[in-house]
Amino acid sequence: MIPPFKILFYLGATSALHASVQAQAPAALEFQLFGPGRGLELSIDAALQIAESSDIGLQLEDVNLEVARFDAAGSWGNFDWMFAAGGQLADGEQKGSSTLTGADVLKFESQTYDFSFTRALETGGSFVAAFDTNIVSTNNMFSNLPASSTDNLRLSYSQPLLRGFGADYGTSVQNEAAVSYRRQREHRREVLQALLKDVHDAYWDLVLAGEQLGVAASSLDLGLEQLERNQRMLTAGVGTEVEVIQAEAEVAQRMEALLRAEVALRAAEDALKGLIFPGRDSATWNTELIPITPLPVEASTEVAPWEQLLELALVKRPELRQQRFEIQAAVLRHERTVSERRMGLDLDLSVNSQSFSGNEGQAAKEALAFDFPTYTAGLKFSAPINNRSARFLEKAARARVRAAYLTYDQLETRIVGEVREAVRQVRYQAEAVSAAQTSLEATRRQLAAEEARYQNDLSTNFQLLEFQQRLAEALNTEKSARAGHAKALYALQVAQGTAGEVY
Repeated sequence: MIPPFKILFYLGATSALHASVQAQAPAALEFQLFGPGRGLELSIDAALQIAESSDIGLQLEDVNLEVARFDAAGSWGNFDWMFAAGGQLADGEQKGSSTLTGADVLKFESQTYDFSFTRALETGGSFVAAFDTNIVSTNNMFSNLPASSTDNLRLSYSQPLLRGFGADYGTSVQNEAAVSYRRQREHRREVLQALLKDVHDAYWDLVLAGEQLGVAASSLDLGLEQLERNQRMLTAGVGTEVEVIQAEAEVAQRMEALLRAEVALRAAEDALKGLIFPGRDSATWNTELIPITPLPVEASTEVAPWEQLLELALVKRPELRQQRFEIQAAVLRHERTVSERRMGLDLDLSVNSQSFSGNEGQAAKEALAFDFPTYTAGLKFSAPINNRSARFLEKAARARVRAAYLTYDQLETRIVGEVREAVRQVRYQAEAVSAAQTSLEATRRQLAAEEARYQNDLSTNFQLLEFQQRLAEALNTEKSARAGHAKALYALQVAQGTAGEVY
């Protein structure tokens, strides 16, 4: 026989657990954490929003997205103007070696200055504008002037006509960087949807664990009531000790089930905390989570045809979007290798304006006015013998394009299966809820009937305890089915690629 003080302890523990499980309050738009031992009322929408704003993995994806965005924007810097400038001073003497030297001791002093603007063009060519001046003072008798200035203005344009020709080639690196940025954005969507599904499942696991704890507590209450009734009957001389022992054993088993349910509740609570509250703050981990969104009661089997849902999934699934971007990048790389495999033929156009004068200003004026221009046009041809490197690089790039398309087909096939499975699970879980609710109602009627039979001495203590246990099992099954249906509905959103777009 269980001592009376233990029964009181069981009753006290049951009441406390009931109060904890059933404590609910209306959802608040504003929520905040409290200190250890205080509760945080949390709706499913609030849990999803907190996870999205605090998850470390998602923050890392945001950083990677910024990196990709900066890389894409910075790649266009290849077409920025480049300015360069330089200067040099020279002062020297040289002993004349012949009468043609111009002096016994040749003295000279020179100043050289130059600057240029260079820009790579999106067509694959380049443009250069350069100006240089050379100011020389010398005692060379053969020099036209003892002090002179030579200025030169040069404008040149170079354009590949075969290898490296066109904007498609010239901007392929920039276009690939833009594709990488868009692919990274879709990868963030994929990580977000996986996180939200984990939070969604963890939230319903916590709700289910709380419900199952309540079922275990109610079952223990029934066992304790039966034990108390059997003890009264034994004391009155109308019961047997065997019935009391049976009730004691059943109470012990149900107490053990209650403890298991409590441990499961704490484990489910920590699983949800790990998703929405990263870190090691003890006050956060000691805060009790009180889920306030109840399990859905109704479950409908009405789902759109899987073909219709698949059409949306093919557009929205982040994995497919990422792979489409990967195909684009592979095609860009292949087009680049096709161009690089061609022979080289470059067109060079330039105009030079040079002036020589004893007046520095006059020389610069004549050079800038193109008084003495020189026009040049040329072609440069090059063809690597055998060209094995470029030839095999182009073949490898073409094979990667094929691999990218095959990967897309593989993903598409997998997603078809996932959509069909998600639709099947929604329908199955809805049917499971209906069946579990029917079974629960029947089990309740059976228990009521058995209690009536027991009151009229038409049933045994063992049979009554067995029907009580069946009721607990039916309650757990019904609640598990409702949680499974809630998970299946969200899994369908994930399969369609729309999870997280609307909470």
